[in-house]
Amino acid sequence: MGLHRRCGFTLIELLLTMGILLILSGIALDNYMAAAIRARVVRVKAEHRILAQAIEVYRIDQNQLPRMANSFYGDPAFDTIGGVPVSGVMTHCLSTPIAYVTNAYLIDPFMEKKVDAPLDERLYTYQVIPVYIQKNPKSKFWPGALEYYGEWRIGSVGTDLVFDHKFANSAQLPYDPTNGLVSLGNIWTSQKNRTDCPPVPALLGSH
Repeated sequence: MGLHRRCGFTLIELLLTMGILLILSGIALDNYMAAAIRARVVRVKAEHRILAQAIEVYRIDQNQLPRMANSFYGDPAFDTIGGVPVSGVMTHCLSTPIAYVTNAYLIDPFMEKKVDAPLDERLYTYQVIPVYIQKNPKSKFWPGALEYYGEWRIGSVGTDLVFDHKFANSAQLPYDPTNGLVSLGNIWTSQKNRTDCPPVPALLGSH
């Protein structure tokens, strides 16, 4: 009698193969997502450095900090972008009439796909801290922020896509990838370039 060769795969072999492929595709997807997050963090920090350099050059040239957009100014020439009211972001004075940067209105990479969010929530946060002190003379937060950050700060929502982490008056939790690639915290660049957790009591609140 001749020997019969078995052709094809059994159901168990097919199921095992599919399971292995699913595991491998899951690992590949996780690695891709992690790489994408790291790339966005790198991009944020690079764009912050560009803006920070432009801010300081502007300060030297103009003897003042670039104007931020804020609703308490009530000046549509600075406090709107394309007719849309904005607050707490950079204004066009950094790009016109002198181009310290090509585009002052940089979209936060972590907010690029959040097209339904208000425009100023999609842009980097930019705050001129002495102005907040002037407008809020009874605040304990802003003098502490001046001591800690310096006269200005730029912020990204970070990997968790949340600005406010329930600290007093504003988001004070710095993003730290050692807490997990997707973890709470904002990516900040400031005049004093502080990256640790604020030690100033006025900056801390319930979390």
